[in-house]
Amino acid sequence: MRELVLRGRGPNTMTFESLRAFADDLEAHPDAPVLLYGEGNAFSAGLDLKALADGDPRAVTDEIERVVRLLFLHPAPTVAAVNGHAVAGGCLVAQACDLRLATDDPSIKIGMTGVALGITYPPVVMRLLRHRLPSHTIERVLLEAERHDPQSAAALGLVDEVVPDAIARGRERLAALAKHPRHAYAEAKLALRRGALDVDEAERARFEAAAAEAWDPSRFAPPRRD
Repeated sequence: MRELVLRGRGPNTMTFESLRAFADDLEAHPDAPVLLYGEGNAFSAGLDLKALADGDPRAVTDEIERVVRLLFLHPAPTVAAVNGHAVAGGCLVAQACDLRLATDDPSIKIGMTGVALGITYPPVVMRLLRHRLPSHTIERVLLEAERHDPQSAAALGLVDEVVPDAIARGRERLAALAKHPRHAYAEAKLALRRGALDVDEAERARFEAAAAEAWDPSRFAPPRRD
């Protein structure tokens, strides 16, 4: 079993480089069960806004989609231990895991806040969220773009269980899942998810054209200090 720890500036924000390293690790260990959690008292507050302002938006989008696909289709069990704030991209990464656990701490906030930040979700991301979130809550989760405490997040389907210690419980649940014959787990998972993230070229082209027209990196740049 592998434990992948999200690390970064502030509350474990993710850069293009950290996303690429994360995806490379998943590709290098396709048969390893994975426990994912954040360093310290945060899971991840999503993408590093400075990285968004300075980087190539297409490259960042491609790397996000790569991480989402690899986690969602990873043949072995994956567990997200949401041990602190998980918002925007951090919440998204958790949704790609098989099991999502959150520590029972009302100060923790969980949510897909992209709409409030002016971010347009790529088609693959929307496919994932449609697959993982209940049909009766997904519009509220995405359009209200709010941050929810763990109990509210569970009611909305953003996490599966709220537990005293997500990391400790995550290790227990991952060990139990890893006892299943690996080929049977992988085949069942693939059968359930095959094609779920498929996007045709016309839809991708529409998204890229709309995203390019609306792209304004100044929204993500840190304020100047004169």
